[in-house]
Amino acid sequence: MSEKYTYNITDTANDKVNLGKLTYNIRNSAIVTAIDYINSNQSICDIWFKDTLSSGDETILDGVVAAHDGVPIPNEEAPVMEDGRPIVRADTRPIGTQTYFTSRGDDSTSIGGGVELKWDFSNDDYEYTGPEVPSGFKAKEIMLTFNCPVYLKDGAIYFFDAPWGQVMHMDIVVPSGGYYPNPAGPIPAAALGLPGNDMYAQASGNVVCQSYVHSHFVYGDCPMGDELNAEGCAIDALPVGWYLRGLIITPDSDVTSKGYASMEMYRCHCVLLPGQTIENIH
Repeated sequence: MSEKYTYNITDTANDKVNLGKLTYNIRNSAIVTAIDYINSNQSICDIWFKDTLSSGDETILDGVVAAHDGVPIPNEEAPVMEDGRPIVRADTRPIGTQTYFTSRGDDSTSIGGGVELKWDFSNDDYEYTGPEVPSGFKAKEIMLTFNCPVYLKDGAIYFFDAPWGQVMHMDIVVPSGGYYPNPAGPIPAAALGLPGNDMYAQASGNVVCQSYVHSHFVYGDCPMGDELNAEGCAIDALPVGWYLRGLIITPDSDVTSKGYASMEMYRCHCVLLPGQTIENIH
């Protein structure tokens, strides 16, 4: 479970915080527990770790914060190669991430060992009866999560024996209890310790906050894949703990159709190296 450590901006060397540099300094310190993320506003800085720090690590963190000067890392805005040449790119992959193709999410102990975005209407797996399913139809809802933030990009859908009327959706879902940006929400950003003037809401149940693929009709067989191409990746990463949902709706009479989806995304960790665990990846 994540643990938050709060500091006043005045605890830093120059009474200011640069999120990128402070994150870098913490990751390159002797602190063992992995940092999750940092939020700050004009008065406080919240530093979230993936677990509770030991007393020794907390002392180290106090020192890192006290020494933090708030000055951006050189070339932070214009990254360069080791020999000094500027990095000029035409893609949208965020610095520090890798391209990752997959048909499944993560589980609690691994990367890539989670739920598969695969369906088969000859069985009762993942049955769903929510309000999106019209009379005369049935559905499967498949929920994937990831252990580090992922930036969704392209994908492809492979399907077989799809009857006329079958439709697919892919959504971003906030889990029950989570906070999410909502202009009609009652919670100001400051109440959550977040910068800016945006409003937020707390999900009383799973809430669809973004539609990634909406009402995509399919029919027959597509063994080579129906590609869904984007010009660039999502601006914001899918937060850890939020769901990527696949929702497949088909006529009640369908007992044979099946398929799966493949997704392209960018993420910071694609494997666990020997000795690494989900709790200590940086």
